[in-house]
Amino acid sequence: MRLVKEIMTTEVLSLMPEQNLLDAEEMMRSHRVRHIPIVDGEGKLVGVLSQKEFLREAFRITDKFGAQHLQDYLGRTTVSSCLSQSVATMVEDSPIKAAGEKLKAEKSGCLMITNEDGHLAGIVTSQDFIRLALSFL
Repeated sequence: MRLVKEIMTTEVLSLMPEQNLLDAEEMMRSHRVRHIPIVDGEGKLVGVLSQKEFLREAFRITDKFGAQHLQDYLGRTTVSSCLSQSVATMVEDSPIKAAGEKLKAEKSGCLMITNEDGHLAGIVTSQDFIRLALSFL
């Protein structure tokens, strides 16, 4: 049986809740990621900021204050104010099939992988499953 830890990305970029949305924007753009785990000072997972949540907040800011003020407000807005706390998680020793079923059932783009203590160990995205499928073809 193949396990999640065999396909997960272990060198995961993350932010802390007090960082701002400019930090998130830069990370998403420069590293070409759509999901950023949010961890506390001890590395425990507290939520995830996806591109969807980021864009929702950016559109809200633009609508309320105008596009000319977007960067200023992104710099003032903490990640904690718009992250999703309902995060799909699994432990790293879970079967890959269970991870795929969970992604499909929750219609989520990613699963945060934690160790037994709730510390972030990795991330599995739909792209990991595409790579896995291609390896079988």
